[in-house]
Amino acid sequence: MTLHPNEFPITIQAFDISNDKEFFVAEQIVNNQQEVETFSSRYAGKVIKAKALSSTEKSTTVTKTRKSSGSGLRVFLVILVILIILAAIGFYTGWIQRNTGISF
Repeated sequence: MTLHPNEFPITIQAFDISNDKEFFVAEQIVNNQQEVETFSSRYAGKVIKAKALSSTEKSTTVTKTRKSSGSGLRVFLVILVILIILAAIGFYTGWIQRNTGISF
């Protein structure tokens, strides 16, 4: 199947014919003749059809996702701050010195 360069991109489809019915096998959007040849060789023996892309298929939709700023890091920092506060309270009240035998 040879197509003109100004026809790209197009959709090519492969169908299998059985009992006078077409059964869909595969579809691919191709941008050059090499991709058409690859598709055709991959589905050799099948009916290959080409159709132009609609304006909806040609437009691309970009979805922007905002990466979360590390919820795992937040949990780690909260636990670290709580441990530092508990250590400070333990030293202030003398509980750590009494239970561990540390003297300053």
